[in-house]
Amino acid sequence: MGYHLYIVSNCQAGYIECFLEYFGIDLKDSDPLIEDIECYGNNFLSKGENISLVVKRNNLDKATYVGDIQSDYDSTCEAGLPFIHAAYGFGTINAD
Repeated sequence: MGYHLYIVSNCQAGYIECFLEYFGIDLKDSDPLIEDIECYGNNFLSKGENISLVVKRNNLDKATYVGDIQSDYDSTCEAGLPFIHAAYGFGTINAD
């Protein structure tokens, strides 16, 4: 059983695509490393709304968001998903 990876960001349109291109990751591969992306710059929705959009668009019945800052946690709560804190130095999480 493998895991499916998606990227949701508050970035401008085109930023994720440039990132993926730089690292040689193609969304159109027959078995892509990253399966779908969404960002604020594409639709002007909040990160929480975009997390929910990616979950719905990909028919996910289980999903967990991995993030490193408080706003990631808050957005994940807004979307109703579990959160994993990538605690490598960019912030702490207040999970109240």
